[in-house]
Amino acid sequence: MAFTALMVVAAAPLNPAADRTCAAAKGHLDVGSLDRAKKLYESVKPADDERNCAVEGLQFVAAARQAAAEKVTDGQQLIRSGDLNGAEQMFRAALMLDAASKGAAAGIARVADLESRPLPTAASNWDRFYGDWVLPVGRLVLFSAIGLLVLGALAGLSSWFWVKVGSVAWPTGVRRIAKGVGLSLLVGAAIMTPLFAMFNPFTPTWMQCWIAALVIFVIGLVAGWLVWWGTRQSRFWDWRALLVSLGFVVVAAIVILMAPIAPETRLMAAHIALALIGLLLTSAAFGQNLRLQVEVQQPDGNVNAAATDYLLARMKGLGTETPKVLDRATSALATSPLSKIPTEELSVLPAGHFVGALSRLFYALRPDLTWRARVTLVDDNRVATAISRNGRHAESAVFSRMELGLPLDTDQDRARAQMLTGAAAFVLLHLSEVHQELKEDLCGASKWKSVALQVIAKSSSLLEDENRNERRVDILHRATDEDPGNVLARFEYLWAGYANILHEETNFALFARTLDNEYERSGLSEKPAEETGWVPLRIRVLYSSTTQWLNAYVAAWDEGTHVDTYLQNAKISVDELYRLCSASWDRKQLQRQAETMLPFAVNLLRCIDALKGVYLYRVPKKHSHEGSDPSPKLTYDHACLHMFLADLRSLPRKIRKQQRDQALEDLQFALVTDDDRKDAATDPCFRKLRSDERFRRLVHAQPPQEFLDLSAFVEHRTELQEAGVTTAGEVVRRTHTTQLQTQLAIYLKVSVVRIQQMRDVALLAQVHEDLGDPQMLHLILSAGITSREALRELARRDENELLLLVQTRAAKEHLTSLEGVQNPQPWLTAAKRKRHSRRC
Repeated sequence: MAFTALMVVAAAPLNPAADRTCAAAKGHLDVGSLDRAKKLYESVKPADDERNCAVEGLQFVAAARQAAAEKVTDGQQLIRSGDLNGAEQMFRAALMLDAASKGAAAGIARVADLESRPLPTAASNWDRFYGDWVLPVGRLVLFSAIGLLVLGALAGLSSWFWVKVGSVAWPTGVRRIAKGVGLSLLVGAAIMTPLFAMFNPFTPTWMQCWIAALVIFVIGLVAGWLVWWGTRQSRFWDWRALLVSLGFVVVAAIVILMAPIAPETRLMAAHIALALIGLLLTSAAFGQNLRLQVEVQQPDGNVNAAATDYLLARMKGLGTETPKVLDRATSALATSPLSKIPTEELSVLPAGHFVGALSRLFYALRPDLTWRARVTLVDDNRVATAISRNGRHAESAVFSRMELGLPLDTDQDRARAQMLTGAAAFVLLHLSEVHQELKEDLCGASKWKSVALQVIAKSSSLLEDENRNERRVDILHRATDEDPGNVLARFEYLWAGYANILHEETNFALFARTLDNEYERSGLSEKPAEETGWVPLRIRVLYSSTTQWLNAYVAAWDEGTHVDTYLQNAKISVDELYRLCSASWDRKQLQRQAETMLPFAVNLLRCIDALKGVYLYRVPKKHSHEGSDPSPKLTYDHACLHMFLADLRSLPRKIRKQQRDQALEDLQFALVTDDDRKDAATDPCFRKLRSDERFRRLVHAQPPQEFLDLSAFVEHRTELQEAGVTTAGEVVRRTHTTQLQTQLAIYLKVSVVRIQQMRDVALLAQVHEDLGDPQMLHLILSAGITSREALRELARRDENELLLLVQTRAAKEHLTSLEGVQNPQPWLTAAKRKRHSRRC
């Protein structure tokens, strides 16, 4: 022990006066009167032989106090363990060393109290546990929590000073490291302050000061590296206040730790320095959060809860609403959100004056709430938007429907929703300038007006039903003009324009080539896999490109030409589509979208194989989607595959009929809306089904536009065109004799009876020039009249019945404006004659 060692150290020679004083002090030291011994030792004057005996005596006194304190601590431990005798001995030994030890006296009294009790009880054990552990630990936790809350509030309130409103946020990883280091230092400061005051766990020494200096130096280097690494994407000079403050704290702390002052003071300075470094790092990290609070106000200042919720939803999923998911021009993949702000990063200010006031106070002290957006509805056509960062104004804008170029809308709710969509786009684009990770999902957009117009154009709820398609094209045109770099707006403009063109008037090859050129020119084909925000758009474009090349190939096939280049281009697009859809993506939403589109890519690959003929030997007997649960859009695509297989003459007739029936079954499930039926009626994939009554009922078929569109000829349209048989006169001429009928039957691979039916229809068309109109002839045929003899017989027997049949069919198919319906007498008169002139 230190005390024993000091007692045996040889004393230096003393003068008589000092010797007497030290001897007297030694006597008091021996009996435990440490205070009297200390006074006597301190009374030795400096001139008395350099106070040698007094210096050693004071060391003896300090050693005795320390030894007594250690014995008191040992005695308390023995009490906790239940050894009361050993504890009493320790306390009495402590009194022998320091007769004035209050801890030893209290310990003896505690032992006497415990010995007076016959046995320890649950209550006494709990009292001891509560006094020894619960109470001190509770106080430690309470004061640590209070300290941490105070430090956190200071970090939040001071972030406006360290982070400029236009400073680009550090990369996410750097921010997390800075926040982790800063919070660790704050937690350490909040815990160590009451811990050191309550328990005094260690005695400050020179070694601890050196360690503290080294820790501060290392943390200072880490903080400097974080600032340097985080500012690579922004102006380094924006962070000068943070750098100067960090450098000052680190240098000042190290200087104080090296100064010749008391170790307690130096360690206190180190403690304060670490807390300040943690405060600076935490404040800088919190000041760069993406946390956003939105609020929509009425002109009178009251919060509009419904409008606030709408704006909040727009901020989360801007761009997710599409006019219809089953869009033939794009894909089954719904438009991905332009914003990937996580839900937990968004909040609103509660409505109500009292609750709102409390919430404002609470949010003002929240260190992690960085951005606030306030939108004021001036009226249904004007909006004022202000954005603040860390309590400082960042950006504001006032805009109206007229400035956006939106058409007049009498629906006030829809007009207000359009303005809130513009406000959401404004806020999002400003956030993307600071948080670079948001730019990826914007698909190249850099101007908020372009994004607002694009979202409004593609949202069904934001446009009137009347002339919606024309309005959509016009708005997308202005969105592209506003920001040519908005790649998504450019493609949406192409798709919207294409959607307004009828299938029969569309140049599929030209449109597919336009998509491919734009895909290359916009750089989508070169985007790396890491830029996942572009993947949904790439999938949509590749799907659209593949389907349009296939349509172009089928259309060319109908015209009697085979362009293998179209299939090759389709194969290039679908291979890339399959690669993107079969890849594994980290983002859950993107992974779900890719999994949704993978069956579409697989089906397109099968379609190309079928058109090439390599699929012939593995044609399934059942549906290609047997055992799965495909969507209506995927079922529609499966129907296309079945029809491609049904068109292959090299397949057995039974299999071809089976594929045709399966296509009709698929279409019965897939054709849900009038637009779907309209698309299917003119889709090149189903050209061979147009004469099928089941298909016509499914699609509510439109009347034929050309003679070969009639049900008697449409199935063999391509072959007849190749043979030059395109009019009623040609059909009559090519079937004038039995030999000619047999030759045509062999050519078309049908029976002679079928050829005779074609001839009857052609002769019927020659009865009168009004019946030469394919639509008028279609009405006669749909009324059950398939030959001129049947027409003559019904016209002679009951003219009114015939007119009623024709007029009923005309009204049902909206063909009442035809000349033959408006003025039927000319063709009725011609039908009653015995002979009919042959007209070509």
